[in-house]
Amino acid sequence: MLYGILCALDALYAFGLKQNRNLKTAYVQSKKIDADILFHGPCEPLWMLDPAQIDPLTNRPSYNLSLSHSDFADNYLHLYLYLQNNKAPEYLFLYVTPESLDKHFNTFNTYRFAEFMDDSLVAAVVKENDSRYYSFSKIPFMRFAYYNSRITFPVLQGYKHYFSGRSEAFYTSGFEPPARIVWDNHLEDMQKQYPEGYRFVTDSLRLKYLQKTIELAKERKTNVILYESPVLTESLKHLANRDEMIEQIRSVAKNYNIPYKQFDDLPVSRSREYFISSLNLNTKGLRIFNDTLAKYINRLP
Repeated sequence: MLYGILCALDALYAFGLKQNRNLKTAYVQSKKIDADILFHGPCEPLWMLDPAQIDPLTNRPSYNLSLSHSDFADNYLHLYLYLQNNKAPEYLFLYVTPESLDKHFNTFNTYRFAEFMDDSLVAAVVKENDSRYYSFSKIPFMRFAYYNSRITFPVLQGYKHYFSGRSEAFYTSGFEPPARIVWDNHLEDMQKQYPEGYRFVTDSLRLKYLQKTIELAKERKTNVILYESPVLTESLKHLANRDEMIEQIRSVAKNYNIPYKQFDDLPVSRSREYFISSLNLNTKGLRIFNDTLAKYINRLP
C-alpha cells in the first residue's frame, strides 16, 4: 500500500516538473530553441546577457541557458539536456572567472535534476556531486521528497501550466533582468571577512566539469569561447591570487585550443555606477556590455 502511494506520488511529481515551462530543464526538453549561440554559466550571464539586445546586432539567434548559483557540473547537465532536444549551437559562450573554480562560490543544485534521475548520465553526475541524495533517490518518491521545499511549488506550477495550455517560459530568451538596485555590500563584507585579501582555491571537481562541459560542446562541433565579463576594478586588489587563477583558466583554454576572452578594459569597470556587485552589472552597465559583446560576436568567423 505504502509502496504504491510513493510510486504514484513519484509519477505525479515527475510529470508536474516536466510541464513547468519556467524550469529550464523542462523548457529546453520541450521547446525547439535551436539557437546559433548559447550563453551559459551562473548568475552573471543570467542577469547580464540579453538576447533581445544582442540578436538584432548580430543577426544570430541566441539563448541564455544560465542559471543562478550554478557550478560547472550544473552547467554541464543543462547543456546535456538542451542538446537532447535542440541542435548544437555554433558557439557556446561559457562564463569562467576565478570564483568559478572555488567551491565557496556557486554550487551544484541537485533538485534541478530530480525528474531526470532515470537518465544514467544525469544519475552519475548527481552521484558524484551529491552522494547522500543519490543513495536516497533509489527509494520511490525520495528523489522529490529529499529537497521537497525546493520542488513542491514548481510541481504545482507545472500542473497549472499543463491545464492552462501554457507552452512558453516567463523569460522566453532565458535572460532575467537584474534586480533594480545600484549597489549592495558584498564587496565590503568580503573585505571585512578577509582583511588580508581572499585567496582562491581550485576545486578538482569544478575543474573536471569545466573540462567536461567544453568536451561535450566540442563533441557536437560547437565552438567554445570561455569569457569573463567586466569586473569592478577596485575589487581586484582584494583578490590575492587572482592572476594565478586567471593563468589556470588560460591554460585550460590553451589545452582545448579555444579562446579565453576577458572584457576587462571597458570603462564601466572603473565605476560602481554600473554594478550591483563586483561581478554583476546593473541594467545600465549590461546595455554597454551587451553592445560590446555583440561587436565581438560579429568579428567571429
